Amino acid sequence: MNTFQFKSHNVKKGLIFGFGYLIVVFILCCLIFGGINGLADAVNNFGSAKGLGILVAVVVIGPLVILLQFINPKIEIQVDKNNLSIKQPRKEDKIIPLEVIHSMEINHSLVNQLQLFDQNGKLLTTIHPQNDMNVIFSIANIIAQQGGFTQKKGTKKIFGNPVETSSYFRQ
Repeated sequence: MNTFQFKSHNVKKGLIFGFGYLIVVFILCCLIFGGINGLADAVNNFGSAKGLGILVAVVVIGPLVILLQFINPKIEIQVDKNNLSIKQPRKEDKIIPLEVIHSMEINHSLVNQLQLFDQNGKLLTTIHPQNDMNVIFSIANIIAQQGGFTQKKGTKKIFGNPVETSSYFRQ
């Protein structure tokens, strides 16, 4: 049995939380400085654009990054001979029999994301770790060894940078 633990990256929850956070910060700044015109005057009178940028990065963006670390759950994935089990806090454990997995895709829709599909092309689960990209390749390789998959490698350009993609299909 192989066990992997990592923080998951939830794009939808992160975007909603991030936009909500920035809106609240903007409203608070407008209230403190007396509206949008007062905020604009404060920005114009600050003096240095670099200094203002550093201040915004430290005071606004820094706490946002720290808070995003807390809202992303820690996930434990176990792969044995028969099943893939996903354990998340405050969610019911998900157990997927390996025989149900018909194909797997890495980095096709998002970077650092593994998607598992059944025979009908229905998405079974998405594994999206926050930092370590090697985790998804390790999980896919273990599943492929258990079920007799063939691998097809490719590349995809994202923002002009080539990103390795992999597809696994059951024979």
